[in-house]
Amino acid sequence: MSEVTNDVREQVRTQYQVADDYAAVMLRAWNELLATSTDMAFDVALKNWNYARNLRTSAEQAIEDALRTQRSLTGEMLQVWQGYANGVKEIVSKTVR
Repeated sequence: MSEVTNDVREQVRTQYQVADDYAAVMLRAWNELLATSTDMAFDVALKNWNYARNLRTSAEQAIEDALRTQRSLTGEMLQVWQGYANGVKEIVSKTVR
């Protein structure tokens, strides 16, 4: 009976060792997955931050360019209207004399 008891104990010990090994492998796998996921999340966050910063810079540059173009266009149109008004004034003054 003692020999049977020792065999049962050995089988239980072996089964616990196998289960323990599997648990250790799974724990290492989960740790690696967590580390990889965390690294990926930080990488994505950094890329999004850089993209947003670059987009903001591009938008600011586009706004500055648009304002510069609008100022230039406004100045040119003012000169055109002044020329037109002077032309009309000249025509009216010749006609009134």
